[in-house]
This record gives sequence, structure tokens and C-alpha cells, in this order.
Amino acid sequence: MTATATPTHTKETTMPKGTISILGLGAMGSAIAARLRDTGYTTTVWNRTTAKTAPHAAAGSTAAATITEAVQASDIIVAVLLDHASIHANLEPAAADLKGKVLVNLTTTTPNEAKTTATWAAEHGITYLDGAIMAIPEMIGGPAARLLYSGDENAYAIARPALETLGTAEYEGTDPGRASLKDMALLTAMYSMFNGYFQAAAMMRTVGVSAEATAQEVIAYNGALLPHIAHYAALIEHRDYSAGQSVDFTRTAVGSLITAAREQGVSADALEPLARRLDELTATGRSTADWISVIEQLTIK
Repeated sequence: MTATATPTHTKETTMPKGTISILGLGAMGSAIAARLRDTGYTTTVWNRTTAKTAPHAAAGSTAAATITEAVQASDIIVAVLLDHASIHANLEPAAADLKGKVLVNLTTTTPNEAKTTATWAAEHGITYLDGAIMAIPEMIGGPAARLLYSGDENAYAIARPALETLGTAEYEGTDPGRASLKDMALLTAMYSMFNGYFQAAAMMRTVGVSAEATAQEVIAYNGALLPHIAHYAALIEHRDYSAGQSVDFTRTAVGSLITAAREQGVSADALEPLARRLDELTATGRSTADWISVIEQLTIK
């Protein structure tokens, strides 16, 4: 998920550091190419729409006409393409040229898709590293940009100096799907948080309260509560659901939230899945357990 604003970059050095090819010049791919170029790497760029390579060529990158040409130009290949399908559609014809090289895939994919690509890479003698970018293009190159990597440990060791120029680099281990899994889990928490704000804003604007005012209230209220997640974590880790706010209490509270939303003419769809899980716990004799035991229902059996 990336914004489209034009990122700014600070040129740190022009000392040559190595050669890297960047495949894909959307907002994020362009930010990565510019950052690598500005920190001293010799860069070759490729994009399906060739016009997108022109600004990079003008800034000092070599524009490759084909994927094969881009792959042949460097020992480290960074792919920032559209999706899993585009990775295989574009890279499979160049598999022979990728053999013996390091492929860093920064395309957003699921954990299983990352594992599939890792298997394909291993079958073709490609050293593979999967990555997940927890940043928007403008953040690339700064400490707030967080990039997760998993897969071949040697690939990470080779690419690490370059990867560390993009932001904070975190190696999650040899499981190629681990970086994607962590990224998807944290994004799930993020979207759920924002969706909660949207629900609150929709309710409050029915009485003329601005979204800005509700935002400040949500930031203050949720900000005070967020540290309590660590307390929940300890209970979940030990599966200790014997105390705390009960299912029955929470079920009544969530029911009231749903009713209040509907009274204001606002959908309660965001809350209804939680209500159903609490109903199930009550129906199966667990009404006095801590309500956070809903986590045990989230694994698909």
C-alpha cells in the first residue's frame, strides 16, 4: 500500500558501491531506485512502461529495454512489481540469467506466495530473499522506513549493505514467508484500528461533530489504552482466561455499541463479527471467561 507523492532524497555519496538492478518503477520502485543511486550504487532500471525509466536514466541510472538486459547487468536484483503473478510472468523467462544471482523480492505477496517463489528460485539456482516494506515511498532512506526480510541467509548477508540504505532492515529468519506474514499481521492490526476510527467518526458526524474532532478524541483514548496490549499478550501466551473482563460483560457492552450505531443510522458491520464470537463463547459455557479468549476462535479448523 503506497502513496503516489514524489519522494525526496538526500544524496549522500557518489562513491561506487556495486551494481543493482531494480525491476518495477511504480512509486515505491522509483523511491528505491533513487535511494540506491543517491547512496552510490550503480543502478539499472526496468519497467514494463518504458517511459517510466526516462527520469531515472536522466538521473544516472541505466535503462534496460528488457528484463533479461536488466538481470544481466547486476548481481543483485530488486523486484518491486505489482503482485505475485507479475513476479512469475516477468521473471520466469529470465530464470537462466538469474541463476547464481541474488533476487530480493519486495513485491507485496502472501506468505505462501513468498514460499512458492522461494521454491521456484531454488529450483533455478537463484539465491532468494523475500521482503516486506512497512513504509510509504517518501519514507524510504529514513529511519522510520521499516523493511522486513526472510529467506536465504546468505542472500541477506550479500544484499544487506544496500538494503540498509533503504531504512531499518530486519532479518526475520530463513522461512521465506516469515517477513510477509509479519507484514500482513501488522497491516491487519492497522486496518482494524483505522476502521474503528471510521466507525466512530461516522457515528459522531450524525450529530455534527467533525471527523477532525473525533480523530483527536480517538488518538487520546486509544493512545492511553494501547500499552494494555502487553498485558493481553501475557494472558494469551499462557492461555490464562480465568480472570479479567468477562465474556458476558463484553457481550452486553458490544451489543450496546451495535444498538447505538444503528440508532444513529450507522452500520454496525465492523462490530458484528466480535458479537458473534462472544455469542458462541456464551453458548458453549464460557461466559465467565476473560473476553480475550475470543482469540482461540480465530484459527480456522
